[in-house]
Formats: sequence, structure tokens, C-alpha cells
Amino acid sequence: MPEPPPTPPPTSPRGRPRITWRRLTRSRRGAAGLGAVAAALLLWPFSGFSWIPWLAGLAALVVLRLLRLDGLLKGWDLPLAGLVVVVGLMLSTGPWAWALAAGIGVLLAGLAQLPAWRLAAVGAVLSLAAGVGFGVSLYTDRSELTRQQAEASRQTFGLFGERRPERVFGALVEGIVQGDLPGVCGLLDDRAEQDFVRAAGAADCAAAVAAFHQAVPPTLQSDDVSVPAVQDGDRWLIDACRTGWARPLLGGPSLGELEVRRSAPPGGTYFIAAFSPCDG
Repeated sequence: MPEPPPTPPPTSPRGRPRITWRRLTRSRRGAAGLGAVAAALLLWPFSGFSWIPWLAGLAALVVLRLLRLDGLLKGWDLPLAGLVVVVGLMLSTGPWAWALAAGIGVLLAGLAQLPAWRLAAVGAVLSLAAGVGFGVSLYTDRSELTRQQAEASRQTFGLFGERRPERVFGALVEGIVQGDLPGVCGLLDDRAEQDFVRAAGAADCAAAVAAFHQAVPPTLQSDDVSVPAVQDGDRWLIDACRTGWARPLLGGPSLGELEVRRSAPPGGTYFIAAFSPCDG
């Protein structure tokens, strides 16, 4: 008895082979296309969700179809368009993001073709190595950013800090009365700036200066702001709780006491390191 002929692949109404998930994942073109899509989706957040690479890939696909090169490429036009998207996203990301996206893309392509586990294993190893490298690179970048911010703060204190610790509180009040953004924010260290912004209910230091400036009472300019600075080790404490600064509309009791420190040489100027609430 003759064997029955092999079952032909399912076709669409137009007579072309119907694209199924199994057929897609078992072909090299399908696996490459899925890997490109996965890599693009993984790189997309690192690029700030830019739509430009996606539009470039769509334009490349349209050009290939208009020039009738899709037949010459034998179905590789879609993976090629995906590659254009990936390359475009790579231009706005870093090498470790490329490696991570490539590793996960290979892993997904291998999982789609199981039991061909070797490709999936290679993708898993690449993803793990790229993930570790990306984490180390991110930590290094953040450390460098912190160092640069600290250096910028030291330079700022050298420009806007006061030469005597007892002048710091007066400079703060004068800056608020005049609405002097650099003069006020340049006196504040990171911790003090956070307290300052929080007390004003503002989004940043500039908005906090504007809020306090609008709340300045007419009598504040005539108040005595010559408050002594008491040295306590490597810091100076200024009690401004009995001045107009401690009114609720301004710093209030939550910012009544100032901790002043001296910046490192060569500046050697004094700035506000922190605020603390008034007793009672």
C-alpha cells in the first residue's frame, strides 16, 4: 500500500504559506526577526523611548518594498528593518545596554527554537555577563556623578560662601529679601537644601527662594540678624529661633537652628550644612 503524500503547509486564501508561530520560530528568518524585535524593545527604555529608530526601520521596510528588493532578499526584509531599528537605538545608548539587549535577544531566539538549547545557553551566559557589567558601569557612573557634584558644590561655596561663620545667617536672610537665587542656594549644602525646599513646600531651591521671598514681611529687613555663631568642634551653630526667620511664613521653627561648616581649601568659606528645628 503506497504511503500517503506529506501534508502541505497551511496556506492563506491567496495561496501563500500561512505564517504560524511554530513555522516562524523554526526558521532562521523568524528567529532573527524575533531577536531583533526583542533587542529593540529592550533597548527602547535606555534610549528614552525615542520613536525615531522605529520610524527609520519602517522607512527602510517601505523603501525595500518600493524597490521590490524583498524578493531578492528572500524574506529577509523584515529582519533587516528590525536591524535598522536596533542600530538606531544603539546610537543613543551605551555598550553595556547593547550587550544586555543582544544577550537577551539571543536567549529568546534560543528559547523559541527549543530543544536547540545551546543557543539559549549562550544567550543566558551573555545576558548574565552583560547584566553584571551594566550594574558595575551604572554604579561607577553614579559614583563619578556624586564626585562631580561634590566638586561643583565646593566651587559654589568658594564663590558664594561667606568668609566668616557669623555672616552666614545674615547672607541667607539678605538673599531671601532680595530674591537672590544664587546667593541663597549657593550657601546650602545638599542636606540643607533638601530641608529648605521641604519647608517651603516647593519643587526645587529656586522655587523655594521665590516662595520665601514672597512671604517676607516688611519688618524682616529691619530685624537684627547679627546672631552669634557658636563653635562646636568643626562646626558652628547659629540659633535663629528668636529672629524673624523663625516665623511660620519663612523658615519657621523647623529651620530655626543652622549648622555652619567650612569648605575645604582653597576656598575655605562657610556654608549652611544643615537646619534643625527650634526647641519647643
